[in-house]
Parts: sequence; C-alpha cells; structure tokens
Amino acid sequence: MKNIYYIIITLFLFSFNTLKSEEKVFAVKTISNFHMNPKLESPVIYPVDLGNEMILLSKKDDWLNLLDKRTGLVGWSLHENFSTEKPAKIPQIKDYDKSFEIFKNRVMNMSESIKEAISIETFLDVKHLGGAAAVVIANDAWFNGRRHANQAFQVYELWKNQNQSPSFLSFKNTSNEEKFIILSGPHRPRYLKSSE
Repeated sequence: MKNIYYIIITLFLFSFNTLKSEEKVFAVKTISNFHMNPKLESPVIYPVDLGNEMILLSKKDDWLNLLDKRTGLVGWSLHENFSTEKPAKIPQIKDYDKSFEIFKNRVMNMSESIKEAISIETFLDVKHLGGAAAVVIANDAWFNGRRHANQAFQVYELWKNQNQSPSFLSFKNTSNEEKFIILSGPHRPRYLKSSE
C-alpha cells in the first residue's frame, strides 16, 4: 500500500512539473537594454526591441533575469521594460531584415575574396536570429587558423555598423556547434568561447 502512495505522489509531481510552462514576458518599450548584471552601469549585451519575447528565469529587486531563446543568452533588464502581455501594436522602428540581407551579402563577398586570394574556405552561410542577432556558419578548418579571431571581429564590426547598435554574432561550425560569440562590450567587443 505504501508503494502505491509513492507511485501516486511521483505521478502527481511529474505531471505537475510537465504542466508547468515557461513564463514568457514581452518588451514593452521601444528599446530595452539587456545587461550582463542587474546594474544600470553593467555592460549591455544588446538592445531588445519592442515586442520581443523572453523567458523569465527569476526576479531580483527591480530587475528580471531573462533568457533570450533566439541566442541562448541569459541577462538582466529592468522590470518596467517587460510585461506578460504582448504589445498590441508594434511599429517597425528598424528594418533588421534589410540590414541582415546587406550584411549577409558583405560576409559572403568577403568569404569569396578570401577564397580567391589565398584558396581558403571561410564563411559558408549567415543566418538571422532576429533583431541585432545573427549566426555565421564557418568552415571547420577556419576555426583552427591563426587569423580566425581577427576575421571574426571584422565580421562583427560589419554587423554592428549595419545595425548602428550593440549586436550579437555567433560563430558555428558545419555541425551547427557554437564555437564562440562576439557581442558588444563597454569599450570594445567581447569574444566569448563556447563552453562545449
């Protein structure tokens, strides 16, 4: 009989956990800063546009700890910047899709120029994650080269300049494994290795 109670309790707890869903919140300001830490002077990871969906992880004072599922990054934003209700009208402030198309063409042209000059395959594709976030798919051998970090920073600067705002750029290999990311920093872009 005792075992039956344990089974019932286990099933109840399991079903309770599976029914519990992620709490979604939406940016309610034109631009909301996504910070590294819950302090205004903390570095901004990138701006979050009006209506962007984030996952609420926790709260601390006036701050929300958030997960951006597009990029996989966790950061902080002020509570006043988000609501559980998605804004009804979201005006198009910046055309990130158009910026991305220009950026992708530049990256692919850069890759072609490098290949013609020194016969090395670099960038294979570029994907838009939305807003100021994108992914560059690079040839596996490129990550082992001496110049890959310098070239990655050049590509990041193209993306940041195209957006005219803090930006996020992930670099992945042909197996879709993230090798590192580059994002805006307080003084210069930050290069963060993936924790494989």
